[in-house]
Amino acid sequence: MTMPAPSSVPPPGYPPPTKGRGNGCLWGCLILALVLITPPILLGGYGAWFFYDGYRRNPVLRLVSELVRNDGMAQQALGYGATITGVEGNAFSWVPGEISGDYHVTLEGPKGEGHLIVRSHRSSLGPPSLDSAILTGPDGRRYDLLTHQQLPDDGAVRPDTSI
Repeated sequence: MTMPAPSSVPPPGYPPPTKGRGNGCLWGCLILALVLITPPILLGGYGAWFFYDGYRRNPVLRLVSELVRNDGMAQQALGYGATITGVEGNAFSWVPGEISGDYHVTLEGPKGEGHLIVRSHRSSLGPPSLDSAILTGPDGRRYDLLTHQQLPDDGAVRPDTSI
């Protein structure tokens, strides 16, 4: 028995051959790259917006900026003209009718860098009010800006940076 010779013509009833796209791997890699790159771009964009424009519109941070600019203790610790240079962290909580937030704000003045921890709350309709504002100056001393008192040392060892 002899075998028939192979031919390039398909047997009748077979669908015609389709040309493969050949781009399956390319599209898969592009989609994977898009999935991996999009979240950092979105987070970086939001961070840049918040730093350059968003914190200026936040009513609590505007209140903090006004407090630091006009408070004598803050001027004594940081120097005149201290400004907000960053928001290190914030936490928000919301219950119907009231919004509260904790902020860790970095300040910079002529005498050095300080850190301000602020707790605030506000009703849905009213302006924000500060519950506490504790400033840690460049020398490590802590001040309560709402009661205008210097707080006792927290026990942390800090280098003396006074001149």
